Amino acid sequence: MISLLSIRLNKAKGRMDKVKKLVIILFSLLLCGCSHDMNRREIDEINFIHVMGIDYSEGEYVLTAIYSSSQGADPEKGSAGDEEISEGKGATPFEAFQNLKLKNKKSISIANTGYFLLGERAAEKGIKICIDFLSRDETVKMESLLFITRDMKASDFIAESIEKGQMVHEDLEAVEQKQKELITRNDNTLVNILNELENNMTSGIIPYLIAEENSFLLKGYAVFDKLVLVDYLDMDTSSGINFIKNIIRAYPIYLENSVGLSISYSKSHMKSELENNQVKVVIHLDFETMVKEISSKKDIFSADELKSLTEQQNAYIIKIMKKATNYSISTGIDILQIARLMQNQHTRKWSGIEEDWSSMISEIEYEFDVKSQITKSFILSTGG
Repeated sequence: MISLLSIRLNKAKGRMDKVKKLVIILFSLLLCGCSHDMNRREIDEINFIHVMGIDYSEGEYVLTAIYSSSQGADPEKGSAGDEEISEGKGATPFEAFQNLKLKNKKSISIANTGYFLLGERAAEKGIKICIDFLSRDETVKMESLLFITRDMKASDFIAESIEKGQMVHEDLEAVEQKQKELITRNDNTLVNILNELENNMTSGIIPYLIAEENSFLLKGYAVFDKLVLVDYLDMDTSSGINFIKNIIRAYPIYLENSVGLSISYSKSHMKSELENNQVKVVIHLDFETMVKEISSKKDIFSADELKSLTEQQNAYIIKIMKKATNYSISTGIDILQIARLMQNQHTRKWSGIEEDWSSMISEIEYEFDVKSQITKSFILSTGG
């Protein structure tokens, strides 16, 4: 009995070994077949683009690429002072990229490009063609970030920064780090923007940058409606969106009684109601704060004072969120993506209001349910 079992196991093992060998052979053939289509180059024969600007000027697209003349061991990072610029032009972004390739002695690649800057004119022309061009490159990193350069072309933004002695890709890394300190995720990745386009969400927001002295500053969101740039939001309105989207990591609160607080925890969610084609959205928000500054001798940790401060900070955050909802109501632009919320929470009813949605955005009723608490921090003394 044992001998028979052993024979069967050995036969089964032999069949498995043959299957494994077959898989390895097929995989090897697949790799060999693909290699004929790949533009194989040594690292020192390729200029890896760190930052790419996309502009639209005088009827054509202009791509501005920053790469390092000495790639070094790590092609994603250049050495200080060795950033070079190259430019390509064409009727489409793809044509401009081909022109960019022709102008370079080495092969160029966006496989390690971490940041794409979209100039204002290109954003006003429409974002779809630019995102489509980038997404079709099989080497592009889909987690790369996209920013809008407010009031100027991306090429000018890049050139002026380099003239000031800035390392553009390093400064953009600093911007990305600031984003991570303030919010829990970056929604301006190529993959996220592409997903929004595929889901037919015609309203969207992308962070915009301005150049100030020797640094780049995030000042808020650029608003896209029907895939074209239509407006810019200030920081308060943009923060209101972040609260509603449940991506706030940290946020300062300044109250009138000389108390400064910082949010240490925040969680929000939305619940929608639909009755007689009237949409109501309830925004639930729970958050906690820590006291960071006291400029008076008042004991703010008494029961009455804590209650008063809690009410004040609730009102403060509601005011910030209302800036976002009021903007959506006044403009009729669905910057909060309530359409997606309605699709998810009212699947059957959505088909009946989908065609009229654009006219319903301004009629949405918003209600805020905010709860918070203050945790005592290690304050050694108070000011006089």
